Amino acid sequence: MDSKSIVGDNVWVQVPPSAPKLVFVNNAWELPLGLTCEDEFFYSIFLSLLLTMNTIRCIFFDRDGTLGELTDKRYPQTFSPFCDIRAVFTQLKNRGFIVGILTNQSSIARGTGAGYDFDAEFAAYNADNWEICPHDTPDDCDCRKPKSGLLLRAAQKLNVPLNSCLIVGDRLSDIQCAKNVGAHAALVLTGYGENEKKRVKERYPDVVILSRFDEVLNIL
Repeated sequence: MDSKSIVGDNVWVQVPPSAPKLVFVNNAWELPLGLTCEDEFFYSIFLSLLLTMNTIRCIFFDRDGTLGELTDKRYPQTFSPFCDIRAVFTQLKNRGFIVGILTNQSSIARGTGAGYDFDAEFAAYNADNWEICPHDTPDDCDCRKPKSGLLLRAAQKLNVPLNSCLIVGDRLSDIQCAKNVGAHAALVLTGYGENEKKRVKERYPDVVILSRFDEVLNIL
């Protein structure tokens, strides 16, 4: 089918048209013999994605740079969504996923975000859960990403195992937050994502790369 391979119901990943086909043997996917290095790299990502699709129950999104962008990074009220966040969250929930938001908001500690109603914003998106770090870097808290406090707190509240969670974000710190505790991660190329891509892939070559956060609808 040209450059698409269908995996399960309505789930697809992009594959090179000339790539060798996976072999399904004894109820498992196996790599064909004689692969080039490029093919081996592609299929390592492909198989990792298959595993991810079979285990994810909760999807947590970063806010700034992932769900949308800030006109002025000091002020959370200058946030503009990249697309209809509520529609994406609702589609994911209709597919059986729990959807949440994990966000560092140093603007609270610095005073520029004081009084902003994050709860109302995230409830309007139809999120099931949201966790906010209100601290700044010098505070050395346990919740500011790349530490995993926000994810640990959310997983405990939702009573879900960490290896069933996926964090989608635009920074290496988002990826580290997930990987520190055995969760899955995906990097979006919005926000800081394009600049962070090289560092992320060097440290975590199996991380899935998405152009924008709503592309999760194509892989889950």
